[in-house]
Amino acid sequence: MNRNLKKSIIFILLIGVLVFSGCSNQESDEHKKTVKSSKVELLSGTLTVSTYYDGVIMSHAQNFMELHPNVKIEMAEPLDMGEWGSKGLEQYGMSTAIEIMSGNGADLIDLSHFSTYRYAGSGLLCNLYDFMDNDPEFNKADYYTNIFNAKEIDGALYTMPSSFTYDMMLVSRPLTERLSVNYDVLDYESILAIYESVHSLGLNPEPRILPGIVKEYFWRYEFPAYYNAQAGEAWFDSDKFIEYLEKTNTIVTPYDPVYKEWDKTRIVGDDSFMKSDYVFCSLEVTAIDVYNLLADYTNISAPVPIVSSGGDAMFRSMQAEYGIPTSSANKELAWEFLKFCVGEKSPPDSSDRKRAQEYVMNYHTFVPININNFRHAFRLQCELDIDMFGNSIQWKDINPKDGIDEMIALVHEWNLQRNREASETELYFLINSDLENYYYYDLATAEETASIIQSRVAAYLGEQR
Repeated sequence: MNRNLKKSIIFILLIGVLVFSGCSNQESDEHKKTVKSSKVELLSGTLTVSTYYDGVIMSHAQNFMELHPNVKIEMAEPLDMGEWGSKGLEQYGMSTAIEIMSGNGADLIDLSHFSTYRYAGSGLLCNLYDFMDNDPEFNKADYYTNIFNAKEIDGALYTMPSSFTYDMMLVSRPLTERLSVNYDVLDYESILAIYESVHSLGLNPEPRILPGIVKEYFWRYEFPAYYNAQAGEAWFDSDKFIEYLEKTNTIVTPYDPVYKEWDKTRIVGDDSFMKSDYVFCSLEVTAIDVYNLLADYTNISAPVPIVSSGGDAMFRSMQAEYGIPTSSANKELAWEFLKFCVGEKSPPDSSDRKRAQEYVMNYHTFVPININNFRHAFRLQCELDIDMFGNSIQWKDINPKDGIDEMIALVHEWNLQRNREASETELYFLINSDLENYYYYDLATAEETASIIQSRVAAYLGEQR
């Protein structure tokens, strides 16, 4: 199934939805009622929230204000919601930096796609661990703490992502069965090497490498190894990065940087194109994609983790990642609202399709940072998809819903393996034109490109120190 989509560094699902209230804790029902009642009385004040592109936060705010009538939440959305791109992100980043550094920022600020260190290193953001450790209602064990650990700066956590996502790689079984290749994980080097081996077989028609691939496809996996924001250092002018540029420049792609359209064939109930058309196909781990794990496909092997060449299991926090500025006069209220946004929400029954879909879209279909929310959301979406596809898909089990528990357990294990955050979008927008000049326009050599990127990133890191 072919879908031509406009190129963006991330794929963003924007649907404003209703959010269902209710935070989880380990206490008795009687104590829960007491705590809830007291907080309705105690929480008051006006909270300001700044976001670039979070289409869900207003629904959270409305539900929170219903629970706490003495609280008013004001939303600051500085851009037209249709203006996604490097220019809009840069404008939001500049205004956010000015507001935070001047002490006039919102009480809760969306920092997804941005480098947190520029603010954390200057003491402009609160350590969220302090709130967690002093809040008896917050249990870290309810969350993917490996994501917290990966986002730490000098042992502190300055932003809370509502959700995260990452990719697995699907491999064509017919195209690779002739190769003596065993793999538990795949990185960019092994992907290119396997493709070259398949290509050398002289097959007709000649298979392509991966739907949607561009020459800069692997940047988010590889770039974090070449800079350290905390140390203010970068190594893009190294021989290893030059080798990375040269290897990825061999990628054959139909992507056109002028029209910014390219092939995005995906597995949607049908893997026939993986028989001879492509060697690999990526599987984004989202609630709307994991039903594929329940289907009995004949042309692909089981999903394989894609990692960086250094072995790191990357993840992306693509929306709704909030921090609390130290200048906020309402820090405790900001924490209560942030905790409410990420806390466990009771799921509706999947028979109520509209409410079930709204629940899943609370997290943009990504993996919720709250473990039970992940289980609820992915189960709901799989039940919806099974009902929608019916017998049009060959399922592994006679009743595919019997396989949901095993699927959720598998994805949960994948979630726990995430140990490093992919490079932030802000950095990519800084250097993407230099990559295009090298990859598509032949305006610079690999060595020259590495030197240019080194200078840009060094200046970028210097501004953060």
